[in-house]
Amino acid sequence: MSDKRFIDIISESTEENIKQADVVILDVPTDEGIKRNGGRPGASLAPDAIRAFLHKLTTNFSPDHKPLDTLRIIDSGNITGATLEEIHETARKKVEEYISKGKIVIALGGGHDVTYPLATGFYSGINKEEFSLINIDAHLDVREKKSGLHHSGSSFRLLIEDKTLRGSNFTEFGIQPFSYSKEHYDWVVNNGATVIFYDKELIASPSKVFEKKISSIQSPLYITFDIDSVRSADAPGCSAPSPIGFSSEDAIAMCFATGKHSSTRMLDIVEVSPPYDIDDKTSRLAARMIAAFLTGLANR
Repeated sequence: MSDKRFIDIISESTEENIKQADVVILDVPTDEGIKRNGGRPGASLAPDAIRAFLHKLTTNFSPDHKPLDTLRIIDSGNITGATLEEIHETARKKVEEYISKGKIVIALGGGHDVTYPLATGFYSGINKEEFSLINIDAHLDVREKKSGLHHSGSSFRLLIEDKTLRGSNFTEFGIQPFSYSKEHYDWVVNNGATVIFYDKELIASPSKVFEKKISSIQSPLYITFDIDSVRSADAPGCSAPSPIGFSSEDAIAMCFATGKHSSTRMLDIVEVSPPYDIDDKTSRLAARMIAAFLTGLANR
């Protein structure tokens, strides 16, 4: 085939294909957690939109990198359920299954609430060993539950309180000014986590700072990428857009580095919201971020 696209290398989710797969794409289309947190709904449409643009991309990153033909990739399709909790439980079980079988998992949200069940499944899938988690985000997302319910801003508080994630293995990367409270910052730091702000050093060379951060990580690594960490000029389609943040090039470079790092077992991309997008910029970017991650993985 002279013009191979991603649609040509991503297989359907059959029992045999799952058995042979290196990578499983898991789609979690829900925005109920965003609604509970007072955000703008729309992320439930993200997996379908991202998938459509991913399928159109060619499979070549650059002449200096191996093409993706060596990877066996499946898309397990959209998870459905009557309630957010039902969707979360299904997602948790699927991640546990895929990770325990040695697969690399890419999950597409949905709101950032999905990271809690996904990371819980990840933890079970690695036999409850310690793991490292980096949250690339404008916000800390360590809010308490609201009316006893989990939402898009509470994933990391719950993971640490549940002792699923050790605080010292958690990094908040790209936190923006005027996007966090002192109480939440103190809570994160008091639990041993590292907070890397969107400051002069990070603005100057985010991908280099990121690569340096992950280079020393040897435990299983989970990266969660909230698209609102990218500036709204490049990613307008999200629940909480910001005029500052990473560029598209930064996001792609970090996803490539994530895929190439030998400890990485899982990536999720969350908070893409197609109804607020402009010319599908954000969905197109998320698709390229996935392609960059997969290229990094193929070039380990």
